[in-house]
Amino acid sequence: MRPCVSFAAMRRMIPLIAMFLAASVGSALAQPSAGRPQRPAWDSRGWVQLGERTVNGRVDRDRIEVGKYDGKFSKVTMVVENSDLELIDFKIVFGDRTEYHPKVSQVFREGQRTREIDLPPSEAVIRFIDIQYKNLPGGGDARVQVWGWRIGGVVPPPPPPPPPAAPTPGKHSWDTRGWALLGSRQVNGRFDHDRIEVSKYEGDFAKLTMAVEDSDLELIDFRIEFDDRTEFRPRLSHFFREGQRTRVIDLPPGKRAIHFIDINYKNTRGGGPASVEVWGLRSAPPAPPAWDSKGWTKLGERTVDGKFDHDRIPVGRYEGRFSKLTLVVENSDLELIDFSVQFTRGGPWHPELQHYFKEGQRTRAIDLPGDDRTIRYVDFKYRNLPGGGRAKLAVYGMREAPVWDSKGWIMLGEQRVDSNREDTDKIQVSSENPKFSKLMLVVLDSDLEMIDVSIQFAHGDPFHPEVNAFFRESSRAKVIELPNYRRVIKWIEFKYRNLPGGGRARVQVWAK
Repeated sequence: MRPCVSFAAMRRMIPLIAMFLAASVGSALAQPSAGRPQRPAWDSRGWVQLGERTVNGRVDRDRIEVGKYDGKFSKVTMVVENSDLELIDFKIVFGDRTEYHPKVSQVFREGQRTREIDLPPSEAVIRFIDIQYKNLPGGGDARVQVWGWRIGGVVPPPPPPPPPAAPTPGKHSWDTRGWALLGSRQVNGRFDHDRIEVSKYEGDFAKLTMAVEDSDLELIDFRIEFDDRTEFRPRLSHFFREGQRTRVIDLPPGKRAIHFIDINYKNTRGGGPASVEVWGLRSAPPAPPAWDSKGWTKLGERTVDGKFDHDRIPVGRYEGRFSKLTLVVENSDLELIDFSVQFTRGGPWHPELQHYFKEGQRTRAIDLPGDDRTIRYVDFKYRNLPGGGRAKLAVYGMREAPVWDSKGWIMLGEQRVDSNREDTDKIQVSSENPKFSKLMLVVLDSDLEMIDVSIQFAHGDPFHPEVNAFFRESSRAKVIELPNYRRVIKWIEFKYRNLPGGGRARVQVWAK
């Protein structure tokens, strides 16, 4: 027989069943649906995700095909997730083969997105989007999403500000190569005093820096005592943010054998115990610049003294005119906000330069416009980057002079090297040109590594002349004698790359 349940017993069970159903429904609502994409940190309502890619290496290039989506788009935006990212190039190609390169910031923090990029109204049908980018040192593989806003859609509300990126545990936010860790301490209370003994390290030090990790810190005193019992107290900021370091501290000449370092500091309210590291850079003879400055004249240098700074370098005291300029960054990374050149006539000239420069890097060689190239002064607006020291910017000029005597030579064409990785370019030679017996390569704007040169004649196999592997800026190859005396050239192909620390080299081909 089946057991019978009385009506009174069922009434007593109803509250228990209701509680069980409520708990089950709440648990189900709390769990995300399997396979459902999570909404990004910004309001994506009204936007269409066109695609996403993961940055797989230090320098990566990806393409997002958009033609499969119906309709036109009036705006695009890019969202960065998982890690920080440096954007090198962002190119949109439309259905009529025209291109659009929007100007967007170069460095993106995790969780950040670009501004809304308005597309040209007559070219709103997107074919594909090419992105060139790279992961930043010390981070993981960044993921990039590209979103589009259809024409006629409702204007989306402004996105909330992205949360600040959390520091990566156990990794430094600055480049420690060449630096020696002298010691580390943890600030244990509201007021604390520590000493770092340095005498056990052999050799002298020329520079110091202090890095703060784990929490914010208030520095009360920083004292260095040398082996001769003299002391040095550098002037440093009182408050340091987590992940920040001091400027590079130049030690007094002749007093670089450090005995110990005394530090008085305290944790800030609301934070945890801060960790402090002191690093030293050993004394060494001045290293030559990472590029060959032969032929360049140093016009002046300035040190970036604050978060935002403006400086001027007068140049009028130098006689003669200049045809090129280049900027060299030392001591720390730098963000260049504006750069203008004032000639003796006319208004200021603003060349287009990238915004961020790594320590030891220089700009491309900047060709000056016009015929009157006598410079009165050069103006800068720039700032130090968070977590770094005080950057130093030097300006070099190249006097106007012919690189070589091109009399009797015909220029067949020129190409610019677009990457520090291997690049390939081809120069087509018009069939109207006569036959040639000699060639010459001229390198301009930056140093260059030449990997291969291939010359294709109208008849016969390609000819690979032996050329120097490395070329200095403004240098040229030895005269290349073509086989069988006089030949008709169809095209010339190069494989080459820019050298680290330089700009974008330019190669010219001359024939006789």
